[in-house]
Amino acid sequence: MNWHSLNRRDFLKLGVTGAAFWALESKLPEIVAADELVQGGRSVSRTTGSLRKAFASTCLQCPARCGILGFIEEDTLVKIEGNPLDPNTRGRLCAKGQAAVNLVYNPDRVLRPLRRAGARGGGKWQTISWDEAINEIAGRLSEARNRPDQFVFVGGMEGVEGATGLLARAFGTASVFDETASLWSNKATALRMTWGEEMEVPDIASTRYILNFGADPYDAHPFYLPLVRRLIDARMKGAKLVTFDPRLSDTAAKSDEWLPIRPGADGIVALAMADVIMRGGLHDKDFIAKWLNVSADQLSGHLAQYTPEAAEAASGIPAATITRLAVEFAAHRPAVVISGSGVSQHVSGVLSERAVALLNAITGNIDVPGGSCLPRRLELAEPEPAAPSFGAGLPRGTHTLFPSIRDGQLKAAALMTSLANPVFSGPETAAGVEVLRDERLVPFYVAHDTFVNETTVWADIVLPATTFLERWDVQSVPSFEMVPAVSLMQPVILPRGESRSFFDLSLHLARRIGGGLEQHFAFGSMEKYVAAAIAPIQGLVQAGGLKFLREKGVWYDVAAKPSYKSYEAGGFKTPSKKYEVLAGPQGRPQTLPVYQPIAAFQDMAEDEFHLVLFQWNVHTYARTADCMWLSEIVHENAVWLNPQTAKARGIKKGDPVRITSPLGSIVSRAWLTQGVRPNVVAMGACVAHWESSRIARGQSFKSQDPNSELVWWGKHGTGSHPHRLIPSLSDPAGGGQAWMDTVVRLEKVQSQGPNPSPPSQKAVLSALSAGGSSELSTKLIATKQPESVLSPLST
Repeated sequence: MNWHSLNRRDFLKLGVTGAAFWALESKLPEIVAADELVQGGRSVSRTTGSLRKAFASTCLQCPARCGILGFIEEDTLVKIEGNPLDPNTRGRLCAKGQAAVNLVYNPDRVLRPLRRAGARGGGKWQTISWDEAINEIAGRLSEARNRPDQFVFVGGMEGVEGATGLLARAFGTASVFDETASLWSNKATALRMTWGEEMEVPDIASTRYILNFGADPYDAHPFYLPLVRRLIDARMKGAKLVTFDPRLSDTAAKSDEWLPIRPGADGIVALAMADVIMRGGLHDKDFIAKWLNVSADQLSGHLAQYTPEAAEAASGIPAATITRLAVEFAAHRPAVVISGSGVSQHVSGVLSERAVALLNAITGNIDVPGGSCLPRRLELAEPEPAAPSFGAGLPRGTHTLFPSIRDGQLKAAALMTSLANPVFSGPETAAGVEVLRDERLVPFYVAHDTFVNETTVWADIVLPATTFLERWDVQSVPSFEMVPAVSLMQPVILPRGESRSFFDLSLHLARRIGGGLEQHFAFGSMEKYVAAAIAPIQGLVQAGGLKFLREKGVWYDVAAKPSYKSYEAGGFKTPSKKYEVLAGPQGRPQTLPVYQPIAAFQDMAEDEFHLVLFQWNVHTYARTADCMWLSEIVHENAVWLNPQTAKARGIKKGDPVRITSPLGSIVSRAWLTQGVRPNVVAMGACVAHWESSRIARGQSFKSQDPNSELVWWGKHGTGSHPHRLIPSLSDPAGGGQAWMDTVVRLEKVQSQGPNPSPPSQKAVLSALSAGGSSELSTKLIATKQPESVLSPLST
């Protein structure tokens, strides 16, 4: 098979030395402070003292997509730093980005195509050639050609747009799922209904006052590093930060005020604050009159029902505090409201997000310096003939994938996942295991991935995927400098083993299947795809196009100045061209923002608790536990308990506790802290793997990497994964998963001795697929893989 690839000589021609890259600094515009550029841009070999060769690219360890430099020494990636030319990050890079080196060289990485050699999930594999794999997969997909929706495609962090989704779009399937849609589709829906875009960019560095409802930018946010750097700038200039969150997150801890709100009550607090602002005449009369699709009188009349006293009863936040904060927010302009998972990841997430966004609108803090701004991006093209776009409502969140197959709503003749782990990242873990085990429900499953994880262990074929450090892509992420930019993802190192990108896989499948699929891949390579994508951007083309991006990693118009109030040029991207406070999902009646109490939270018993999930600042969902440096920092899912709650149940720090929902039980250790409300238990949702690499599971082992023998944390246990307890439940308007709506019970586990034996893998899988109340141990045994299917580093 003629796989497109670079040889070593051609690859090295693309790099520049640290000195040459650093010289590019002088071409930065004034909007990026020069004194912040000394953090990266060069790296010196410890052995030779010479500057290492640097390759500019884009990180994909989280959704922020920060500019990076990969430094190469003796054909090995030795270091990753921030790209000082990236205006969003200003040359900074977080721990997750730096630890991406671990993804490339993890000894358990899959580097050759595998076919299962026994029962599904048994962990027995045989290596096959890429030709064998392509022939079998193409045959299976050809059988579904006349039933395209029976080809089910699931994308991970890289999404399903652009080149990654090209095969699915060309195939014509509507059965497309995206892991990230489960997390953010409620917020995206609310914003799209309101102002025609699916995201906002808080111009936070220029603001004076920040109201934060349920977001945690210091730990985890879709804009993570670009946002938190500017939040720090704002705080250093005196901006006030107020956080509503039932948990003392890192952001809450760094706030001027932390309000431990009852889960799900953010919407009524925001509406009560809006009522105070409107009744007090503190609103922006001109903006409301010209740009809202309701009058000030209509809005005031609607908000009258949401008094601070009503909000206090629902939220636990004193009415006087709500009133004071509303007045402060309106008086300190520019000001901005930000929101996060604590607002959107409920069954009423769309309604609550609309209520929170209303505060920005009535104070006129829309697309102004220091306010909530529309995203600045550049439109990228697609090579002709372009495949059809996904239809309305696509992609769907992966939280609906397995229940839809199980309940007969979705036929899956062939399932394909690309760098996705929906069994671990989705709710109802047992449903995923149950569906993937049953070959009547999923007759054929092919996974394109870097590891055999909780999902891919059930595959019929596992194909070795490149990491983002070994492949191409192009994107225009929202700019925090209000000047749109384009960034390149390119290989900083040649693909290891026989790993291939999903584009390469798609290209060869399209050619093998034929029937018109191949015409959408006529351009033949990702380099040509990128060149076509950036062709309409004249400034970039004149600067050198793809060659420019290869050298520098990012492009923007250095002569452009930040611009605001972009809606004045033609209105908002809504049917009325206005900011639609009166709005509704497509095909549904329009309403003003309202508060909808969450049914599961009504009349909770004294022994029932809200289960609140969170992301650690060194992890990204199911993606990063395979990075040794990150797992050594955070490797356990302890249960956060208020000391008052623990004392009433005789629980001490470190005691094993059982958490039970209608779906079953898990056991993990107690962590006592005043940083959660007494009626809340909180758990991280990033670690406690029972498959994936041995590093993710905390197991030490011998390999050519001597550090693998130093893995120490598994002997202490890694906790249990809370998604086991969470049902698949969607917001009817936005379709996103209600991650924060699960009610649980809590009890201390009586000691069974100092070292109770963990259950066998068979017992664990039986518990998962039973769907009952079987307990999952804190230590789950992973299926042992034959050494022959793993990286050559394994011994």
